This record gives sequence, C-alpha cells and structure tokens, in this order.
Amino acid sequence: MKKIETLKPSRNLSRRVFLQAGSSAAVVAGVASGLAPTALAQNKPTTLKAVIQHRNGESYKKWLWLQEQVKSRSQGRLEIEITTIGELGLGGTEMLRVLKSGVIDMAEILPGYVAGDFPMIEACDLPGISTSFQQSRKLYDTWTENVVAKNEAAMGGKIIGSFCWSTMFMYTKFPLAKLEDFKGRKIRVFAPAQARFLTALGAEPVSMTTADVYPSLQRGVIDGAITGTEHVKASSLWEVTKYMTNVNIPPMGSYIVLGSRGLAKVPAELRGMFADMSKELTDLGWKLGSDNDQLGFAYALEKGMVLTRETKPEWVPQLTKISSEDIVPWWANRAGPKAKQAFNDFLAPIVGYKLA
Repeated sequence: MKKIETLKPSRNLSRRVFLQAGSSAAVVAGVASGLAPTALAQNKPTTLKAVIQHRNGESYKKWLWLQEQVKSRSQGRLEIEITTIGELGLGGTEMLRVLKSGVIDMAEILPGYVAGDFPMIEACDLPGISTSFQQSRKLYDTWTENVVAKNEAAMGGKIIGSFCWSTMFMYTKFPLAKLEDFKGRKIRVFAPAQARFLTALGAEPVSMTTADVYPSLQRGVIDGAITGTEHVKASSLWEVTKYMTNVNIPPMGSYIVLGSRGLAKVPAELRGMFADMSKELTDLGWKLGSDNDQLGFAYALEKGMVLTRETKPEWVPQLTKISSEDIVPWWANRAGPKAKQAFNDFLAPIVGYKLA
C-alpha cells in the first residue's frame, strides 16, 4: 500500500487562514513585521470635519469636487467629512468662534452672518455696492487678496477659496412698482447691512434663518424676504411669494476656511495642496453660483412668478445713494480705523466712489 503522508499546517498556511477569517491585510503584515497597533493606526487617513450651510442648489457640488480632489491628491491619506449647521444645531453667526475652537476643521463662512465678529469681511456684500455678478467677483477677488486673507487671526485659519451662492433677490407677496412700496413692510434679512438698507427704504427688517423663511411667509409673519435664486425651488418660495425682484443687493459670496487647528492635523507635506487648489476651487464656486441664478430664473418663470431680473434703471440712483452715503460709511465706522483706507485703496477703483 502507498503510504499516506499527513501534512502539518505551516506558519504560512496559518497566516492565510487568519486572513480569511476576517483580519485585514494590514494587521497580518504588521504581525509579521512586529509593528505595534499604534503604528498601524497611523496608516488611517486623516479626516477633516467640514461644516456647511446646506446641501441645496448647485453650490453644494463644490464640496463634492473638493472631497474628491483632497482624497486623490493626498493618495487617500486625507479625507473631508461634511456636516450641515442644521445637523449640529448651529445658526451660522457663531462659525468663526467654533472654527477657532478647533471643534470643527473647515467651514463655509458667510460674511453677513459673521460680520458681528469681523466687520471688515462684509464689504463686498453691502447692499447697493455692486450692480452685476461680474463686478461682485472682481470685488471679492480684490478684497480677499488684500484684506480678508491677511486676517487669519480673525478668520480662525486660512482661506482656501471664495464662492458665490447666487444673486440676492427680493421675494415679496406684494408687487414692487416703486421703491416706496417697501414702506411698512416686514422683510426678512440675514445681515446688519441689509437691515439698514431696508430701513432706509421704509421697511421693517426681521432677522431670521433660511429655515424660518417659508413658514414665516406662509403665516404672514413677514411680507417678503431677501435670499438667493436657488431658494425658488430649494425652499419652495414660489408657493408663498409671487414677485422676485432685483434691488441691487449683490450676489452673496462666502469663504471656505481651513482652521488653524484643522491645518495642524494635516501632514506637513500635504498642506500645500490647498493653496494649489485655491483658484480652481474659487472659479468653480463662482460658476456654480451663476448656474444657481439661471436655474432659479427658469424655475421662477415655470411656476408663474413675476421676475424682474435686472434692477429697474429709475431705481439705481436712489439705491446707489443709500449705499454710498449711508451703508458704506456706516460699515466703515463699525469695521474700525483701517476700513476707510482699505475701501478707498482696493474697492473704490471698482465701484467708482471713495469714502470721504
């Protein structure tokens, strides 16, 4: 008879069985090389926690792009995890403070929301200061480079890009045949400068979050609201307002900021990628804002809203006067001793007037 040999499991076979039982290849390799669990943990990607306003409209797509780019350029060593302010129970006005605390690593910073903490940031969003989307982009690029980006202490970190949500429109239940029609009307605002602008027009400003706009319009708490074109659909404003009017409130820009504590978590050799992506991210962010406008216009017309896409020419002198003689000087006084000179140096050549 042929002798039957009994095979003893080899150490290699045991290792294969261990892998098949569910252990990761990294653990097996670590056991073989004598690496401790702490060393193995270092192979996990670093996750940056980003807090954004919402996932509505085209603007959210910039975050999907940024997630993919960060993961790809870091070869999987760095990832971005996205959460909305609603999921965290935040309102947006406290974002600079939360970013500085290190509780979050990245954030969308809306100038109007955080102007109470850093008034200089709000210059490009002042009502009446801009008359076109293209002019607003130029204002933002200039102000970001020369002022905002140089105030990392106030911002809580580095700006890695600016973007635009969309053009700000006046949504009302009542027709706006003339500016005097604002008198006595309660209008939602989300920034101090907007409140002052509406007051100058005879309206009563009411500050509230985006989430409160629809029910407040529905119940008659307010007669109108300032918000972006994406909210015709995203917030179903066509159901509770009839008129969508341009009154020279600029396209609302914002910033994506990587907090100082968040940046410290990123391996040193990977930190440069954010500067490398900045222009591409900014270009994409402003393009998506323009896309929001076009989609919003189309949806408003489809739903039967009365759309006044461009500010009525007869309104422009009065709106510009309110801005140049009231809003901008008021902002400069709030923003501190450097604001007036900064405005005259960087923004005056674009808007066509200086502060006295």
